[in-house]
Amino acid sequence: MFKKIISAILFLVIFSPIANATYVRFAVNMKGSGMISSNDAYMTSTFQDEIGMGGDLTHGYLHLIQSTTDTNIYYATFNIPANQLFEYQFEMGITGYDLENIPIESQSLANGYRWLYVDSMINDTLNMPAVFYSGNNTATDTMYRFKVNMSNEIVTANDVRIGGSFQSTLAKMYSFGNGIYEYMAWLTPNSAVTYKYFNGNNTNPETVPNSCTSTGNREINSVTNAQILPTVCFSSCVNCVPLYTTNVNKNNGITLSPNPMSTNAVITFNDQALSHSISIIDIYGRTIKQFKNISTQSFSINKELMHAACYLLQIVNDKNEQTTLKLIVE
Repeated sequence: MFKKIISAILFLVIFSPIANATYVRFAVNMKGSGMISSNDAYMTSTFQDEIGMGGDLTHGYLHLIQSTTDTNIYYATFNIPANQLFEYQFEMGITGYDLENIPIESQSLANGYRWLYVDSMINDTLNMPAVFYSGNNTATDTMYRFKVNMSNEIVTANDVRIGGSFQSTLAKMYSFGNGIYEYMAWLTPNSAVTYKYFNGNNTNPETVPNSCTSTGNREINSVTNAQILPTVCFSSCVNCVPLYTTNVNKNNGITLSPNPMSTNAVITFNDQALSHSISIIDIYGRTIKQFKNISTQSFSINKELMHAACYLLQIVNDKNEQTTLKLIVE
């Protein structure tokens, strides 16, 4: 049974004799990709080592086969461990001669690949949507990324969920360690959507303020382009202030100067890590820029299209330590 609304979670918590794995069907729409041969569709992932199909993110092991009902669709099913975050990407050729350019809306905050969090076992295969190669959307649906900040709440067992008119049951959200929980869904274009967040289960929903709802739920009046929705605080219309962070190395000595900046500012890394990734987040919680796998000891942030405002720089190193700095742009 194809599950149309899939994110980086599973919707049903069903106990199974297999306590640590579940079947996941990955799919990609190669229409317009320029693929040379129908035998050229592959993917790589961070679950490869665990399932014995090459080292993580190595080429040529995860081969996709062509669908007989839609020749643009290529897919493969793998039995992967549950209760973990995995990253993956689609590519062409056994040696990976072409790697897809993953849009920022679909990127993991860990390393910038596509991402999946399987949180439980089910009794059939979890079918991921057939997104376009280097795209966010499927041939019929548009991707939306939901984000809720739980810094003002006590979260039990890391369990934050979303319920909406686009799904039949509550779905578990995932946090990259910054106190913000995320969920991706593929919605019908031009449709109206209502939803709200839950702290743990359906007996503890948020209370959405009247100032941002007319129905008691959060609302999307009409699904348009693929996007990351502004981060909101649980039971609030806006983001929490200050932004909550976890797993922060408070003594890493990372510096930012000048701040405020008018044209550019330089981040200096003094944490002895080999690489860093930076996300620039605006006051609405939207990720407006990302820089991945920076291997130098300093990095320059240019104003470019950034307006005069206050931003947060979310810095994660290869040790998975996170630092958040405030940047003021004049």
